[in-house]
Amino acid sequence: MLKKCLLAAASVALVMGPAAVAQADDIVRVVENEVSIPVASGGYPGRAAAAAECPAGETRTGGGATVIAGNSHAERYLLHATQPISGERWWAFATNTDTSNPGTLKVFAICAKVVSTPALTAPVSG
Repeated sequence: MLKKCLLAAASVALVMGPAAVAQADDIVRVVENEVSIPVASGGYPGRAAAAAECPAGETRTGGGATVIAGNSHAERYLLHATQPISGERWWAFATNTDTSNPGTLKVFAICAKVVSTPALTAPVSG
């Protein structure tokens, strides 16, 4: 019985072949969005939020964000949150305590669309 089970498992592995490897017609892309982080004013930091969204028919597989300092000290520009949100979007929030130089918040979503799905077939017993 064990021999038949191992043989069946090996047959399935052979039928599947490179199914775990991405096919040549799969699509993976990075969608980016960039906004300005305004300067601090009235004792409050400038604030900015942005989201990057995958196109229709694609799935968000990850994402992230970065803050780019203006012509100032990097520690004045802070990335506070970066996370997936509803739908196929990735969101980020940042602040700027510099009173003279705006910064930039750049957020990105990693999107994928598989256009061919390998089929799993059971081995034929003879």
